[in-house]
Amino acid sequence: MIRAIIYAVLVCGIMTIGLVAIDLNKDKPVSALSEKKELSEVDKQPSKKDETAKAIPSKAKAAKDAPTKAKDDQVKPQQVSQKATGITLTALIKGLRNDKGQIIAQLFDNPDTFNNNRYDQAVRTLVIPAKGFSGELNFNQLPHGEYALVLFHNENSNQQFDQTGSLIEGYAYSSNVGKTAVVNYRQAAFHVDSDKKLIISLIYH
Repeated sequence: MIRAIIYAVLVCGIMTIGLVAIDLNKDKPVSALSEKKELSEVDKQPSKKDETAKAIPSKAKAAKDAPTKAKDDQVKPQQVSQKATGITLTALIKGLRNDKGQIIAQLFDNPDTFNNNRYDQAVRTLVIPAKGFSGELNFNQLPHGEYALVLFHNENSNQQFDQTGSLIEGYAYSSNVGKTAVVNYRQAAFHVDSDKKLIISLIYH
């Protein structure tokens, strides 16, 4: 009997509390409900942390695509011109009788090639038009050593040293040997240790 009375009292108490809660919500201002709704919407918005996280890939991509200033500002190494080294041999040619054809001069550093007329194995070969010839031949960038020079006035420009027939072409050697077309390497040889100048006179028969 006592338990039934206690149970009835509890049920009545719970119902009373529920009715009071309903009345409170009913009398609650509309602004309070709106405030709760606005707070819900704020919770759904991304935080500053999320926005920063989304911005990082874009910045990284921009940095990758854009050339770096350091790369653009790199100074390219300047090419410094160096003074050419080596010996210059200058041959001053005298006695050219006309301005026909060309002057062909060849420099040798080997007795065998010189003595056997192996002109294709000359160290240097100069071919200069006789017309307007200044009288000066220059062989540049020569190493130290021994050389022999032979040249001729190829008046008919046939690339051959003509000594027969009606045309006898002029010739000369670095030693200024007399009127002979047969000169060996030792007769014409000279040694160079620094820039050198030779004076050579052409010979015509």
